[in-house]
Amino acid sequence: MMKFLLYISLGNCKKLCYLPGSIIKLVHLRSLNIQGSNVSAMPKGFSELTNLRSLSGFPVHMDMDASNSWCSLQELAPLSQLRKLTLYGLEKVQDSRMAEKAMISSKRHLGYLELNYSASGHTIGTGGAEAEQQQQQSVTEEVLEKLCPPTCLENLTLKGGYVGRQLPNWMCAPASADFKSLRYLRFVNLPCCTQLPDGLCCLSSLEMLTIIDAPAINRIGPQFQASSSVAARGSTASTSAPFPKLRILQLIGLCEWEEWEWNDCEEHMDVETAIAMPCLERLGIENCKLSCLPPGLASTKRHTLRELCLYELTNLTHVENIPSVVELRVFDCPELKKITALDSRLQKIRIVRCPKLEILEGVPALDSLELQDTTMETIPGYLRAVNPRYLKLYCNKKLYESSSSPGSSEWDKISHIGKHKIVCLED
Repeated sequence: MMKFLLYISLGNCKKLCYLPGSIIKLVHLRSLNIQGSNVSAMPKGFSELTNLRSLSGFPVHMDMDASNSWCSLQELAPLSQLRKLTLYGLEKVQDSRMAEKAMISSKRHLGYLELNYSASGHTIGTGGAEAEQQQQQSVTEEVLEKLCPPTCLENLTLKGGYVGRQLPNWMCAPASADFKSLRYLRFVNLPCCTQLPDGLCCLSSLEMLTIIDAPAINRIGPQFQASSSVAARGSTASTSAPFPKLRILQLIGLCEWEEWEWNDCEEHMDVETAIAMPCLERLGIENCKLSCLPPGLASTKRHTLRELCLYELTNLTHVENIPSVVELRVFDCPELKKITALDSRLQKIRIVRCPKLEILEGVPALDSLELQDTTMETIPGYLRAVNPRYLKLYCNKKLYESSSSPGSSEWDKISHIGKHKIVCLED
């Protein structure tokens, strides 16, 4: 009766090291999940499971001995019904022809694809010969090029330690414009990638873009949010917006990133969609060296941006002229001196460990202000110029005691704020 089994879920079974060869007899199987297990290879003949819709945790095995009992990457070729596919160990693939034989691009129902590399599976930056490292990088780039997904894809993740110096051509313009269904795109751990492809802005359905840990990128140029001239292959519409549906952008761990060149020219903009990212609602930037936010973000035509989160921007000196923001969070920005000229609808600000902040103004509708820093010796003077409905102050014991006494100089700085709470973070 097992031959009629449809679903097998063995996710996170750490003691599971192999699957029995008899699994290939489950020809009706639709879903197999071994993600998080210790299975390192699949039984030979896995290609018989042509009814699979979901395959999570497929381990790449590269033993080229035809007599072995394990299946290779090319056995994925007949699995044409796949809707979801997660691959692991792609750093083991040393021949791009093997990746091509998997025929990922021909899987016309595939909606979710996750490509995983192992950071421990390569020698880049670990003292290996430079020529060998360059060769390995070239092979890695070629393999990913051949793993091009079908254009019907909705969700793509690349993570784990892709050591290529550049992302594949199918992510660049004009080829990227063919991916009209892609909504979610995530890159995690790109240790050697020096620039982002210019085709991301051409993804007409992209709603969320996340980039985490790309330490080799020090500049994002105008091609990232390029003009509409490359927005679509064969398109003549001059008003097509780059990133037309992007709602959430997260740039985390680009630790050497210093410059973001983005300056939308508004002189010739006659329609709302002319600006890049016209639907952007949330922008999060964490751990980089940007000294300022790009002028393009401050376009007066930008009306959708609601949440701005800035964490660990070590060189950031000011935040100003960002329209429509309702919530601002600024954490660990040691050089930040000024927050000003934000949107009149700004309601909530949270400031954590920004010791040089001197100016906070232009926030007439502020509802909630939260300030946290145990190194503060006095309450910042800029609090005299704001009048939020509610203030929450986290500080050290000494400041807590001095600011809690009516009539003191510290108390006077916040006495005009009708409702406030002071919290001591020290015992």
